[in-house]
Amino acid sequence: MPRFLSELAKRVLVFDGAMGTSLQAYDLPLSDYRGLENCSEILCDTRPDVVQAIHEGFLAVGCDAVETNTFGGNRIVLGEFGLEDRTRELNRRACEIARAACRKFETPDAPRFVVGSIGPGTKLPTLGHVDPRELLASFREQCLGLVEGGADVLLVETCQDLLQAKIAVQAALDAMAEKGVKLPLMAQVTMETTGTMLVGSEIGAVIAALSPFPLTALGLNCATGPREMAEHVQVLSGASPFPISVLPNAGLPELHDGKTRYPLDGPELARWLKRFVDDYGVRIVGGCCGTTCEHLRPVADALRGRAPVLREPKPKPSVASIYRAETLKQDASSLLVGERTNSNGSRLFKKLLEQGDLDGMTRMAREQAAEGSHVLDVCVAYVGRDEVADMEAVIKRFRTDVRTPLMIDSTELPVMERALELCGGRCIVNSVNLEDGEGRCDRVYALAKRHGAAVVALTIDERGMAKTAPEKLAVARRLLDIAATRHGLRPEDLLFDPLTFTICTGNEDDRRLALETLDGLERIREAIPEAGLILGLSNVSFGLKPAARHVLNSVFLAEAEKRGLTAAIVHAAKIMPLARIDPELRRVAEDLIYDRRSDGYDPLHRLIALTADLTVEKKVDRRDLPVDERLKARIVDGDRPGLEVDLAEALKARSALSIINDVLLEGMKVVGELFGAGEMQLPFVLQSAETMKAAVAWLEPYMEKTDGGGKGRIV
Repeated sequence: MPRFLSELAKRVLVFDGAMGTSLQAYDLPLSDYRGLENCSEILCDTRPDVVQAIHEGFLAVGCDAVETNTFGGNRIVLGEFGLEDRTRELNRRACEIARAACRKFETPDAPRFVVGSIGPGTKLPTLGHVDPRELLASFREQCLGLVEGGADVLLVETCQDLLQAKIAVQAALDAMAEKGVKLPLMAQVTMETTGTMLVGSEIGAVIAALSPFPLTALGLNCATGPREMAEHVQVLSGASPFPISVLPNAGLPELHDGKTRYPLDGPELARWLKRFVDDYGVRIVGGCCGTTCEHLRPVADALRGRAPVLREPKPKPSVASIYRAETLKQDASSLLVGERTNSNGSRLFKKLLEQGDLDGMTRMAREQAAEGSHVLDVCVAYVGRDEVADMEAVIKRFRTDVRTPLMIDSTELPVMERALELCGGRCIVNSVNLEDGEGRCDRVYALAKRHGAAVVALTIDERGMAKTAPEKLAVARRLLDIAATRHGLRPEDLLFDPLTFTICTGNEDDRRLALETLDGLERIREAIPEAGLILGLSNVSFGLKPAARHVLNSVFLAEAEKRGLTAAIVHAAKIMPLARIDPELRRVAEDLIYDRRSDGYDPLHRLIALTADLTVEKKVDRRDLPVDERLKARIVDGDRPGLEVDLAEALKARSALSIINDVLLEGMKVVGELFGAGEMQLPFVLQSAETMKAAVAWLEPYMEKTDGGGKGRIV
């Protein structure tokens, strides 16, 4: 085990402060920079004495580790100064300087560590400033130099773009693999005063995107002082599977007489960092912009030899867009994967793709999110077109314009690879199977591992699609074994699809297929409880008219959730809450799913007959109901169009507060009861909540202001 890891297990480690601030204090002439203003890395060549003296200053006040003077040491940034060909050399030299400083202070009982600093660079790949492959090559060369120079730790720091962070982590892993070494690898992101990273990522998205990688620690640095970091540190403490590092600025920078000043002094920084250690189990502390030796001295004094506080994080396997995360196992619903942004299943999406209408495709994506989809399935396969180019164009648009995580749906490995390269969040890859043996399966798993993606694993092997529950479980076990033993994927990285087949052909061989799928779900859930379970739901009703399909799909989803289903590829807007389905229709659909036929009764024929005259959306006519009942029904059904008209009518007989307390909240009570009984899925609950919110907002101007208050009602 590397000494850094053994020390980290025993005690809190203190990193150094700001290299940039310290260099500025020396007020070196431009000649020391060889005329390359702001190129700190060249000082490793021209003034190694100054760089080493800065390291020694931090070590002298008690720091356990110093970061190399390589913050801008990747090939692209150095290329801005004409130094791209010296990338490896300057990074090696920086490590050697830091090592020389460490040797002066380390003892057998108190080692000192060289931390290879890998800054973010000057280009954000999510915003299209640089192609991911170019950025990967740039970081890789820097990391090779740091490894060759003898760094004890590699630190990807000050990340402002999740895609950049992932690329730098990949580059570090590639460099270590090439050199045959395995060093501790850390990542630190920068959360702005807005509460997100520069490109808009929430801390939950950070955890989701970086958790699949083999990090030693995940934390925060730069941008703000510790006060502004506190909320994010708390989230990391509860959800991150890694030890936490926190290296804040010396407060938020202020401008005084044209010069930047940092207001936080050393004792206050120490108080904050000690609180983070005591309350949130932070294991690595230090300073960033504005922090000097006098800031780190009280930090080291306060935390010297401090044993780490035990954390009990509860990480939830998740996927993420560049903006936010979605848990793979939702608390009260299946993970709904929107199926409309798929050229194989949506004629409209296929037409927009053919026309190159990215605006239209983006609108479809946003509509699915608004309808309740947690993830979007993206497929651009189209005979005669360049699928790689189409996927690249769509992903580049979706990754910034859509807040929903993406499922990359393709049978072509180059398409999967390009999509994953472009996504800063955590995607799902759809899909892997054993139809062509294990070779392609290995390649898909390897891609998923490299990019930190989750994978849909279909229960298909060399014999074809598994039809019975025992066959489905056997293939799932084999898929898991390959994923875990060969590629280091975890069960929670997989979503098994035990396959849904239509039960609407009338053929005898097809009658039990839904039941076998439900049994397969249950068996896989019991055998591999950490994994997810997903179905392409609408396949079960293929061959029926739309109205019948909506009923059967909705009932089948409810039955599958009872058996352990955690995700469904479905058009969320065409799933109905069970409470809205006619009881006889629901019973017949259940009979069809469980193949409950009897003499003179075939549930397939009965379902077709009952839905023959139904339209897809049967609009409820409430015009003859009293206004209170109309409003209550609107809340239950999440029906907003015309809401204001009914509210205006209700105001003639009731006060605004009475409408809320005595009518609308009664509707929400019904919603809660239906949800608790499993009769209403979460997307419909959210629709009801949005309708309630809109009603209250409309009524607010009509409410009387009062000084007093009473007990409120929690909904």
